[in-house]
Amino acid sequence: MKDKPIRVLPQVRTSLLLKIENSLELLLKTSEELLQELELKQEENPQIKLTLKTRPRWFYQEYAEHQPIFSQSEISKVEEQVRYEFDGLDLDIALEIISGLNHKGFFLGDIGEIAKHYGVSPEYVEEIREFIMKEIEPLGVASKNLEEFILVQLEELYPKEEELHREVLRVLKGKSRDLRAREVLSKLKLSPFEGTQVAYKGGSVDVVFEYDGSQWYVFLMEDFWDVEAVGSLKPITFILEMRRRVMRVVGDLILERQAGFMLGKEPLKSLTLSEVAQRAEVSLSTVSRIVSRKYAKTPIGVFPLRSFFLRETKEGYSKEEIMKAIKEILQSEKGRLSDQEISKLLKDKGIHIARRTVNKYRRMLEGRS
Repeated sequence: MKDKPIRVLPQVRTSLLLKIENSLELLLKTSEELLQELELKQEENPQIKLTLKTRPRWFYQEYAEHQPIFSQSEISKVEEQVRYEFDGLDLDIALEIISGLNHKGFFLGDIGEIAKHYGVSPEYVEEIREFIMKEIEPLGVASKNLEEFILVQLEELYPKEEELHREVLRVLKGKSRDLRAREVLSKLKLSPFEGTQVAYKGGSVDVVFEYDGSQWYVFLMEDFWDVEAVGSLKPITFILEMRRRVMRVVGDLILERQAGFMLGKEPLKSLTLSEVAQRAEVSLSTVSRIVSRKYAKTPIGVFPLRSFFLRETKEGYSKEEIMKAIKEILQSEKGRLSDQEISKLLKDKGIHIARRTVNKYRRMLEGRS
């Protein structure tokens, strides 16, 4: 026998919609404001339960302005320890590994190339790298990526809890929302070298885009708390889950389209709120509310989420992409080019724009210089 469909009486449906509409203001709040609101509601009403044990510090810090991402003293301290632990050929290999660290302390070198250069096996080099990673301070320096770095911290802080280790890595990849695993992850570092970090002057950011040199990770502050509401406050649960889901889509789309920009290598590409609405299957107004007043921390600084969204021109490129292409042509070609000549060279790059459009962007570039 088939289950009968649940019928919602008109007056019940209207009441539910009104409660949801009254909760829509929660979409506009920043993650920090939302957290404060939920903490207040929990104190006032037993129908709502907020579970949050640790605020991840990544959302409250940024790199100090005009300061290097890591100081030379951090490298010097690692090198000093390495010279104490190794000698001879092993020391040469260890120093070669140290020279392959990026600004966050991850190893981006080639184990095979180092092995070939020193006439040893890759396994021999890897053994030295792992010793550095586990025994040299800071813990995890020379990890190959964020996943390995997280695992090293887990093995140090939670030895023999292999199931917890696996669950934390699943949370890291966005494949689990296990409460304890999220709490543990929130206490860990995201890179061996943290550089000079200060309290973020805006209070906190809502999204963190983290790059370990080979792979990206997207963290939402809202992933680190749970809300359970019952009775008249139940619509809040629906609103908050929708908000978190849309924020995840926003983060994923920004990463897909603007990764180059977040590394300081490319201009912003075209991306619209409509694309988010379509993928998240919500209205454009809902996306607009959720994106409003939210901020993201990237490897090159903190930006409003809205700044990542640019309408594409009729030619299918963002304004910044076209201006970058024109700038590259002007810098690479000797002599002054006419707008028509630039238009022709742009066509060779697959960018089809008229001479008048070239002139408009050219004047904008001259205004910037």
